[in-house]
Amino acid sequence: MPTVLQECVFDKEFQRSPLVYQFSSLGSLDEKWMAELAASLSSGYSEDKTPLGLGESSIIWPTVEDVRCSLEGYGAGSAIPSPLKNVEKGFLRKYWAKWKASHTGRCRAMPHIKTFTRYKGQQLAWFLLTSANLSKSAWGALQKNNSQLMIRSYELGVVFLPSHIKEDSHEFSCTTNGGSSKGIVQSNTTGKSIATKTKLVTLAWQGSKTSEVITLPVPYELPPERYSSEDVPWSWDRRYTKKDVYGHVWPRL
Repeated sequence: MPTVLQECVFDKEFQRSPLVYQFSSLGSLDEKWMAELAASLSSGYSEDKTPLGLGESSIIWPTVEDVRCSLEGYGAGSAIPSPLKNVEKGFLRKYWAKWKASHTGRCRAMPHIKTFTRYKGQQLAWFLLTSANLSKSAWGALQKNNSQLMIRSYELGVVFLPSHIKEDSHEFSCTTNGGSSKGIVQSNTTGKSIATKTKLVTLAWQGSKTSEVITLPVPYELPPERYSSEDVPWSWDRRYTKKDVYGHVWPRL
């Protein structure tokens, strides 16, 4: 990710903008590794060649109450398989943020998707959809005085980035029957092409929907709401005696 992001130019508004990690399984992590990940995902430069700088990180993770009241009750927790020993590390408390998706009506649908993003308001610097959970095995760990990155798992992801588009007035076709679709670019009055930049936004973005705006269906609300002092992160190997929406306890007897 740093290699990809360092080759990109982002709007100045993303300087020191926040990061979000959302996934379905949490590995055994430590503060040093979390700092290294944040530094990596904070890579990139603004248009004046200034580094974007370190962004504050949040982990979107369902609470016990979220799972208990979900569409599947405690059973949904089987798809969020993280043990207590990984989830209840004290240093993680500052990262926890709630799973909320009222804009898509999916607050009670527990997530199994894995996404990582950097945002400002409802605009996205970049968005990563991946198979990688938050673990050293999936993302790798620096070794030998940071000269080596050890990755144990094979993962696959797609990173969405803003891109420059060369403008011209030609139409194009991507169908076999020759049907055409108007290009998203146009020439200026001098006849010269103009380079414009796409803008990545969430479904909740309220700006004008021009041809340069690309809406990504980010499955959670931004900015994420931090845990309250009463919220407890879900772990699947813990006993829960308060009955869920189907009258079950966890684990099921």
